[in-house]
Order: sequence, then structure tokens, then C-alpha cells
Amino acid sequence: MTTTEKIHVQIGQVKTGRSGQLLTAILGSCIGLGLLYPARDIFGLAHCLLSDSGQVTDQIGGRHVDQAVRSLVSLMELGPKDYRSIKAIVVGGANMTMPPDTDPKRLVGTINSGSAYSAVRKLGVRNIHVETGGVLGRQVTIDCATGEFQVAEIPRVGGTT
Repeated sequence: MTTTEKIHVQIGQVKTGRSGQLLTAILGSCIGLGLLYPARDIFGLAHCLLSDSGQVTDQIGGRHVDQAVRSLVSLMELGPKDYRSIKAIVVGGANMTMPPDTDPKRLVGTINSGSAYSAVRKLGVRNIHVETGGVLGRQVTIDCATGEFQVAEIPRVGGTT
């Protein structure tokens, strides 16, 4: 019998996993940015609060999308030749605090989503799964044994969808 280690990725964190591990994050307006590379048995997940840090640094972190992308590439030891073999996931970016009729351009989740998608495209990753927006939170889980991922919506407590 094998045991699977569950790694929870909290706000601002970047984690990597291998076979026998699950990477998971619970998201609202934050973005779960994942890079999946089953051929090399390496997976990464960042839990991003904001889109752009405004600075370039080698510090590992996931608070900002731009920093998270650099951190995932570093931790997973990826180079340009690897980018076309990777699958990226961009999950979250829900409207958790403002009325549903608010201009989407003003929503942090929308801004985060666009930033994450653009960042992985700029990196050269073309296989991108996007599941963002709406008013419900989500939980993303990456199974590092199979390379598969799941996204589950989290219903609002005491509210309407």
C-alpha cells in the first residue's frame, strides 16, 4: 500500500512535487499557477495573491504572478527547451468581494488571471488550461503520480452563486 503526501500551497507559496505527492490550493481571487511536466516527474504550484511585483528578483516566492513564474522555473530546473513539453494551469481569479455586475477590469481576480496567462504564454508554454472568473472559489489538486489535475468549485456558504 502506498501513501500519498498532500502538500497544501498557501498564499504566497510555491511548492514542487513528485510521484507520491499531491499539490493542492484553495483559491478565491488568488491564482493557482501550476506547471506540469510528467515526462520529468516534476510538478509545481504557486498560490498568487497579486499580478506584478514591479521588480525582478531571484527570491523564491509566489505572492506575485511574475515572481511565481520565475520561482517555478528555478525550482523545477526548467530551461527554454522544456517549455513546449509542459502543461500549465491557471485556476482561480473569482470575484469574491464585489457585486457580480462590477466592471471586470477592476477585479483583482481578473487582473491576476490575465497576468498569469500572459506570463506562461510569454515563457513559451502553449498547452494552457484556464479555469478562472465567476463568483465561486475553487480547489485545485495536482496528482504528481499521474500528472492529472482536478478543479472543484467551492460553494458559497449562506450566499447564492
